[in-house]
Amino acid sequence: MRKILLALFLFFQIGTTIIYSQDYAIFSIDPNLLSNANAIVRNESIEISILSIDKMKIKTQRVVTVLNKYGEQHAQAYDFYDDNIKIKDQQVVVYNSLGEEIDKIKKRDFQDRSLVGSGTLYSDNRLSHLNYTIKDYPITIAYESEVETNSTIFLQPWKPLGSYNLSIENTSYKLLNPKAIPLRYEERNLEDLDLKKNNSDSELFYEAKNISAVKNEYLSPDLSNYSPQVLVALNEFALVGVTGKASNWRELGKWQYDYLLNGKTELPQETILKINELTASADTDREKAEIIYNYVQENTRYISVQLGIGGWEPMNATQVDELGYGDCKALTNYTKALLESQNISSYYTVVYGGDKENIDPDFASMQGNHVILNLPLEEEEIWLECTSQSTPFNYLGDFTDNRKVLKITPEGGEITSTPIYNTQSNLKESITEIQLNESGGFTAAVIRKNSGVPYGDSYGISNMKEEHQKIFYRENWGHLKELEFSKIAFENNRDSIVFTENLEIKGNKLASKAGKRLLLPVNFLQAKTFNLPRNENRILPLVIERGETFKDAFKFQLPKGYIVESIPEPVNIENEFGNFTIKTTIDGTGLNVERLLVLNEGNWDSTKYNSYRKFMHQIKSYSNQKAVLASN
Repeated sequence: MRKILLALFLFFQIGTTIIYSQDYAIFSIDPNLLSNANAIVRNESIEISILSIDKMKIKTQRVVTVLNKYGEQHAQAYDFYDDNIKIKDQQVVVYNSLGEEIDKIKKRDFQDRSLVGSGTLYSDNRLSHLNYTIKDYPITIAYESEVETNSTIFLQPWKPLGSYNLSIENTSYKLLNPKAIPLRYEERNLEDLDLKKNNSDSELFYEAKNISAVKNEYLSPDLSNYSPQVLVALNEFALVGVTGKASNWRELGKWQYDYLLNGKTELPQETILKINELTASADTDREKAEIIYNYVQENTRYISVQLGIGGWEPMNATQVDELGYGDCKALTNYTKALLESQNISSYYTVVYGGDKENIDPDFASMQGNHVILNLPLEEEEIWLECTSQSTPFNYLGDFTDNRKVLKITPEGGEITSTPIYNTQSNLKESITEIQLNESGGFTAAVIRKNSGVPYGDSYGISNMKEEHQKIFYRENWGHLKELEFSKIAFENNRDSIVFTENLEIKGNKLASKAGKRLLLPVNFLQAKTFNLPRNENRILPLVIERGETFKDAFKFQLPKGYIVESIPEPVNIENEFGNFTIKTTIDGTGLNVERLLVLNEGNWDSTKYNSYRKFMHQIKSYSNQKAVLASN
């Protein structure tokens, strides 16, 4: 029994009346649409009616044939709602593989749930969704809904191909604008569609048919980079009753500053005096900013509060100061207010946090899901993540690095970019001293330093319980058998932004016995590789989004009575994807191994995939090199 708790995407899926006479039998589907598909959208119809600047109605019809368990997520039979979004109607009709109706679910039978998480103090966001048990595949789920909202600043775009492994039989998008409110739209990647369109000042209409599924290939780009879409925005709009006008990023940023941010940085005089005292001995604005950032971390905590003009308006700095908590908007605004008290300028900046996604620099609309703070100091540009009580000053990590963001200034919005952690700065560097014994076991002291993105990925280990730390290392070093720990210690240097792991460990069966010899793997810690599937007919580009560097030194002390009989030949592989070197040398009664692995970030043509796969195979193969130790 598999249940659909149909996937939560943070945009509307909205629509019209189900056409009951439509043929939804599986055998009526064009065989070309079945290839690489987990589901097929038989028909999707989105109709958006702009009734006024502050009133919009959205009707959705979405009929999806689910072919297997991986296709369940594409049914998307749900709608979000809150005090400003009303679901007027919802229903589902379910068809079997022959296209025969087998079930009907009315609005009253939909499951309703709050979207308030454990870290949220208050939110009125809710979800009304289908919760249906699928017994057999294929099955067709026909969903329709009607929704009304007073926020016209968010216009659903037309994105007919929303996911990999999803085919489209028919899709249409209609925007009715009877009052001819000025709007903008931008078409992207529509060239290869079987397309009909009819656009005017009062209506947009698009229809496409027979879009075959795109197979999701390993290390491929985000589908939105090349899939068809039409972006739409009104130049005159409303956000829960607050109206505005904007046709570009400068104007939209100006509206956000004036109506969402302005006047919210006042602080109690007592707090200002406290900050004056804390920063009195600081010589530079950077030093003052770091003191203030540490003050925010020590005196506030993150709690989501979805209040204030559609959840986009931050709490007043005075409220945060009094309560000691806030969401990303509130804590960023509070930090900004404290900096202002010391005459340090900073800018509230909207970003997509999480997987890399840019604020679209070419199309101004309400975008983003997170807020950070930008400080353009004279000597350097500083970026602050204000929601974390542990993140170092001027460190973003992979949550918000290397992407386009919207910086909001009193003069308006400005598209800029967050810092890049390049291949060289994303460094994991280790030195390990290993004492071997006659049975092939070992004791070892490992010191490993993490900087760049690896810093943010690793420093949380220090907050784990000791038993969980042991589990972590046993899972990551699974090749080290019967691993035991006599020391687990860490140093988190927030100034240099380096996290150091210091471990003393022992284990068995590192070296294998062969008569009077020991066969010793010289790569004590394994090199990072990807297990890439064979793909002779790769279609999509190869994308490595983040480069990394690994430097490792392994110093082996031999068991008493053993000598080195042979060592592996040096390895040096260098190509456009990176480089890999290993060098083993004899040092008295021991062995020294130096290893360097550099994995470049980049975007390569699909024809390069097999070359990259070969590179990964070479790394894995040479990582199995062995030295031969012989007893006297």
